[in-house]
Amino acid sequence: MATYQIYELSARAVMSYASEKNGVYTFALNRSATEHSKVPGAKHEQDSCAMFHQLMYELQGNRWRERDEEKITALSDVLFYMDFAGIFDRRGTGKTQRTRREKARDMFRPQGVTLDFGSGPQRYMSFERSASMSRQSRLSFIRVDLYEPMRRRIMMNMELGHCQLSKLYAYNGLMFSSGTRVDGIRIDRKHRVIVINNPHKKVERMPVITLQKGEEPGTFHRVETLEDMDITCFDGVGLISKEYAETVDKALCGDHTHTSFQIRMPYIKGMLHQVDFKDFLRRSGTQTILDIWGKTHPVNSVDIILTRSQFKAYGWLQENHMTWEDYWDAFREYNHALYITNLSKTEPEELVELNYQFLSTLSIHPEEFRPADLPAGWNHSPVEDPRQWLTKATETAYYNFCANDDYRRMYFRQGLRQPRGSRAYIMARVLEKNPSFIREPIYAEQLDAQAKKILKGYAVGRLLVPGDSRFLSGDLLELMRQLIAPRILQMPRERAFCEQVQRDFFAEDSFFAPGAAYKHRDSCTLLRNPHIARNEELQLSVHSEGDGLRQQYLGHLTDVVMVSADSLAAERLG
Repeated sequence: MATYQIYELSARAVMSYASEKNGVYTFALNRSATEHSKVPGAKHEQDSCAMFHQLMYELQGNRWRERDEEKITALSDVLFYMDFAGIFDRRGTGKTQRTRREKARDMFRPQGVTLDFGSGPQRYMSFERSASMSRQSRLSFIRVDLYEPMRRRIMMNMELGHCQLSKLYAYNGLMFSSGTRVDGIRIDRKHRVIVINNPHKKVERMPVITLQKGEEPGTFHRVETLEDMDITCFDGVGLISKEYAETVDKALCGDHTHTSFQIRMPYIKGMLHQVDFKDFLRRSGTQTILDIWGKTHPVNSVDIILTRSQFKAYGWLQENHMTWEDYWDAFREYNHALYITNLSKTEPEELVELNYQFLSTLSIHPEEFRPADLPAGWNHSPVEDPRQWLTKATETAYYNFCANDDYRRMYFRQGLRQPRGSRAYIMARVLEKNPSFIREPIYAEQLDAQAKKILKGYAVGRLLVPGDSRFLSGDLLELMRQLIAPRILQMPRERAFCEQVQRDFFAEDSFFAPGAAYKHRDSCTLLRNPHIARNEELQLSVHSEGDGLRQQYLGHLTDVVMVSADSLAAERLG
């Protein structure tokens, strides 16, 4: 992936050069002052993203193309990040802190700040930021002459009236998500991408536990209420056809090894899971799909089905009297594309790491954590002890890297699946010819580093347990069931298939996670990742393995965990 030289400046440093007149601060830094305002030690480098592509298209035209592993410097005086860490800290009430906040306020004026990155003084305005940039108190600034052209590109020629600014900033900030651009897949072809409504369900008198402020400052008390809740089913989840998933995956990485894709397009975000919905709908006799605008699309022409929750500009399109076709016209005009920001794993996980936040919520006995009679160090594998305790998998992993010769060789043999000529592949081939090389420093140091990594994590409460990380989704069979068009006249086979589908529900307290590579009991614990607060977990029963329909259409989604579409599992996990 290409990288871009994007400077990161300290807001405090820039503020130190401010001039004040009539209570208004202005910022005009020469080249030396600009250089001294750069954050020391920062990489001043960012991964490729849609925003950088759009900037390059605006500067160099739509014929410009990014090259792999290229470091691009053309944006170094066009866009920069400002670090506002500590500036808006509410705990700071002193004069210095108040002055900094006043200076920050004036940075956001239309006049912005004037800086010199080496090509002469240029004026910059505050621009957009991603969610991760917000968490790190960073904001982008863009050269003034590019502000309006980039705004049109990002907003797809829409003009907005009254709107919730936080949502607008969040959706525009999606352009900063690091991802891989996928070209040459004709995603803008008519009928290829459609949007359907999310099913909704209302749950009445649901017990809700919250905290409310007490009478004394800084005090809170627990409140239990019964509330009616509206559930948006399949929030952020869509489908991609088997055929088009192969096209996208091959364009992305040269082979078809992934089945789930986290995507970004203008005002579109979420997950696409590969499901053969064309075969499913054909068996039901359904020939067309109805979108949110009331238009029908031939099933055989559709390759991506987005839910309305994934398309953030639905209301704004209507406000601008624009259609879905107008969206794709702007998409082509500004040379937008599909971006992949995350993918399903190609190999199943056997162990997953728990963090100390989850451990702090558990109520367990010392013997469940680690029996007192276990040795401080192992001269045999912990697997040989028939008992189960919380740290057993972590201790086993550490032992394997330190003393299990079979495991140590298998660890390097995994390199045979890597590209020829890669370091991992060469090391695997050498070991295959002569297993004794496992004792050579190049191998021993790598094994020792893995063991130390486990030991360091163990020391701060990061424990390995049987399990895996997966994308959470509603039951995708239910999503396809919603697409079946009611028909008066059906062939007997179509009627039998529809009846089978209508009967195939699974319980609200269960989950379906195909292809688990670890042993589990009849129920498992689902945790949010990252687990950042108490009670972000729930225990559900494992769905029956004898479900033929789900195994046929969803059994390959080994990186997805599905729950009942109208359950409160997503809300329960935060």
